[in-house]
Amino acid sequence: MKTISKALVLTAHPDDLELSCGGTVSKIVSQGGVVDNLILFPYQDHKKYLPETSKILGFKPIFFDANIVIAQRGRTYERPKLDNKLIEKIEKQLNINDYDLLITHWKEDWHQDHRICHEVGNTLRRKQPLQVWYMNAFPYCQKYTSFEANIFSDISEHYKSKRKAIETYKNVNPRWADDIESMSRFRGSFINKQHAEVFKADTILF
Repeated sequence: MKTISKALVLTAHPDDLELSCGGTVSKIVSQGGVVDNLILFPYQDHKKYLPETSKILGFKPIFFDANIVIAQRGRTYERPKLDNKLIEKIEKQLNINDYDLLITHWKEDWHQDHRICHEVGNTLRRKQPLQVWYMNAFPYCQKYTSFEANIFSDISEHYKSKRKAIETYKNVNPRWADDIESMSRFRGSFINKQHAEVFKADTILF
């Protein structure tokens, strides 16, 4: 597999990266790679934890400037809508040609914001050969029917960092860290490792 020098993790919210692929991000960074996290819906209060979690795992958060106004908890936010203007705005904010790996959400995710990220990722990748991996996003992955894990990332040396980052988020259900640990141990058993994260690879470059 091609060495990953710079990866873009396209997520809907703060905490999606940590929950779904935090160990793999830490692993890429430990091997000398760079990881950027473009967050399409950065209006949540828990983005305040990103300075700490990004330091723990080594990634750079990038907040997207949204363009559609929505109301949540009595406040007004702007929410992206998938259209040409959205894609143009993202491509002005970052150059997809700088990356050799794109990681994003799977199309069957329960959360509508995650599904938008999937469609955005499919559009961003059109201009160049680009490795694309889809995340197994806890806890929204229960009803996946066509997600076939074909990338097993050994995160045994990075799981403690992942868990530390997850536990930094005070909005996250306290039991999720234990649930995710159980899932990573189960995935690790397939490759005879303590912990693993899985992905569905759409494109692999060699």
